[in-house]
Amino acid sequence: MTTPTIQELYCWLDQLAPFSTAEGFDNVGLLLGDKGREVQKVFFCLDADTANVEEALSFGADLMITHHPLIFRPLRRIDYTAPAGQALRKMVSAGVGLISAHTNWDKAPGGVSDALAEKLELTDVSPIDDFARTGLLPRPMTAAELKEYIGIKLDMEPRMYCASEKLIRKVAVAGGSYGEGAAHACEMGADAYITGEIGYHDILDLNGLGLTLYQAGHFATERPGIAALYNRFLEAASLAGWQTEARLSTRVPFNGTPV
Repeated sequence: MTTPTIQELYCWLDQLAPFSTAEGFDNVGLLLGDKGREVQKVFFCLDADTANVEEALSFGADLMITHHPLIFRPLRRIDYTAPAGQALRKMVSAGVGLISAHTNWDKAPGGVSDALAEKLELTDVSPIDDFARTGLLPRPMTAAELKEYIGIKLDMEPRMYCASEKLIRKVAVAGGSYGEGAAHACEMGADAYITGEIGYHDILDLNGLGLTLYQAGHFATERPGIAALYNRFLEAASLAGWQTEARLSTRVPFNGTPV
């Protein structure tokens, strides 16, 4: 058994979901920490918010691996009274590293949208672009039945728009905020499109085309993706003989309906 360094876990993740494939606007990779630090404990979560950082520190984590980058836009100041500043201060004080896999994990095989498709038990899954996938439901459903099904599978209350009267069999899914993928899904013959967030004007443009739209929450549609990444790590650690303990947090980041 060996204890990997942050650099070794960075390389593992880079092979799984190459950081070079991230979108140009994104900020992925090692955002904080010492590459040479050994990782005895690693904490996986969607966001490095204050509550998750505190849980990671309580766990004794040497490294946090998140989907969303805590440092996304250029930093002009670090305010210790602001939530992001508090999280950074706690992590720096403890020497905890932070690696983020965002749009590179969205695109990767087995990544966010593939994990969402698996959570919804879709079959015959295939990509329609880098971010969205199509697949078949376990059985044909009405728009209302699919809304209920999504709610059960993702543990949230989805919003439904442009509900069609036809039975839904083929659906397209995209975790997070990807309303722009709906038009392509329609062209590919999907009966419904499920994503985390979809804009008002996207809905207007699609109204009347026969594509039922579901807004199932940014967090709820990406939660399966971070769980999939955690499970991939457990498999890799077992194969490599890494003596590293891991913990996964899928805690909803705020009170109220997940968005």
